[in-house]
Amino acid sequence: MGISSVLSQTVTSADVGREKYKYETHMHTSEVSACASATAVEQVREYKRRGYAGIIITNHFINSYVTHAKDLPWAKLIELNSIGYHEAKKEGDKCGLDVFFGFEYSIDGLDFLTYGVSIDCLLANPGIDKLDVAQYSQFVRDNGGYLAQAHPYREAYYIPEPYPVMPQWVDGIEVYNVSMPDTVNEKAFIFAEQNNLGMIAGSDSHHLGMKFLSGITLNKRAENISDIIDALKTREIGLILP
Repeated sequence: MGISSVLSQTVTSADVGREKYKYETHMHTSEVSACASATAVEQVREYKRRGYAGIIITNHFINSYVTHAKDLPWAKLIELNSIGYHEAKKEGDKCGLDVFFGFEYSIDGLDFLTYGVSIDCLLANPGIDKLDVAQYSQFVRDNGGYLAQAHPYREAYYIPEPYPVMPQWVDGIEVYNVSMPDTVNEKAFIFAEQNNLGMIAGSDSHHLGMKFLSGITLNKRAENISDIIDALKTREIGLILP
């Protein structure tokens, strides 16, 4: 069974005719992620124009490719690392797009989408940028968060081992990433299926003008990030695929 059939699996007869709410799970803004060109305001307006109900801002965490210096006091690091979210939230409140906070944590070149760990929690835990995978997984779970490995089979010169981590360390796997080739996405899907892990899809959006945007769909509008986490854990979602 290929990844193209995943979305159809999530649709039941009760879903027919029901409005679906689209959410982006993986995106960046130029205020924080040094590899992005789209500002927070531009991203919000783009997703609103393209019919999304909400977005999760997942800029790189301070231990990855960011625009700000890294030799600053912890509170200042978290403040600068959160600017993209705050700018997006202000614009989202104006135009009617829900904006939620998340981030992409990196360990040895592997990336982990993190939802449900608040800015206040980050401020209260200096030094978490130096945790290994097992330690970070425990930290996220201890604080009620959800952890999904992004594009686990992506190959790059800075990734020593481009493979998924131990399945017990994550809640889900990004089985579809717009920026990845089909072979990478298919491997991720097979790994998630074999290990009974949650599946998410995302655009990994850094720039405006992407031909196709991905993400997940919910049957009801999320009021907060906890609603999205609950849907992911109970697997009451759809995947936005080509």
